[in-house]
Amino acid sequence: KLIVSTRNLKNTTSITGDTSYIHSNWVKQIKDQELHIYTQNGEDGILLWIFANVGTVNKPPRFVEFGTQEGQQCNTRFLRQQLGWQGLMMDGGYEIPNINLHKEIITPKNINDLLAKYQTPSLIDLLSIDIDFDDYFVWKSILQANRFHARVVVIEYNYAIPPKENRVVDPDQDFRRWTGSDYYGASMLAMAALGRAYNYTLIYAEKMGVNLFFIQTSILIEQNILHKVPSIKDLHISRPAKYWKHPPEIDKTRRWIWNDTIWI
Repeated sequence: KLIVSTRNLKNTTSITGDTSYIHSNWVKQIKDQELHIYTQNGEDGILLWIFANVGTVNKPPRFVEFGTQEGQQCNTRFLRQQLGWQGLMMDGGYEIPNINLHKEIITPKNINDLLAKYQTPSLIDLLSIDIDFDDYFVWKSILQANRFHARVVVIEYNYAIPPKENRVVDPDQDFRRWTGSDYYGASMLAMAALGRAYNYTLIYAEKMGVNLFFIQTSILIEQNILHKVPSIKDLHISRPAKYWKHPPEIDKTRRWIWNDTIWI
């Protein structure tokens, strides 16, 4: 059940303006807000809840999402189609200009040039990353370049990696990328460490074990709720709500990178 008013989702005043709609305990209540409308899992409800409580800064609100397929089942469709958000979508197999979806192969090396190519604002409200393999390194490239910033980030991770292990795939090792096995992505701890190094705090992992949700740490500090964010141990999904699991990687030469970003 989603208990949220959407009247503030187009708010452009940021959290320093009218904050009467903010729930002081909203971070802890987020686990009750999952709702599937157009998304693969409960991401629609989570995003509605987040932006009802942190507002937006662009008019209209702006997003970037890549790994959208044809833009029908993706994290930004409800925001775009029902709430008037605008933004850029990219996917390796689809080009639909009338919804601003462009066919692009995204890599850590080209992502910032692609964002510039499509005239992305330096500050957007939402960034959603889902490219099935080296999501961590694409996000890292955006963070290191310091050209584009998002207040909220949704990113896919590998739930099967234990929460105490800080490891990611080696994207330069071989050309195969994701083959359907459990060799893909990054652990929750690796993602959390990367975010923390660049002013992002992990606040939620949805119940299907697919996506992590980050918010700029400065927003949480401004709302005085940083101390209410659950620990990585508490956020860890040991078994998805509807159980699924990728088969083990049989090629033992495919190695992991450990502690690419140190958890401090």
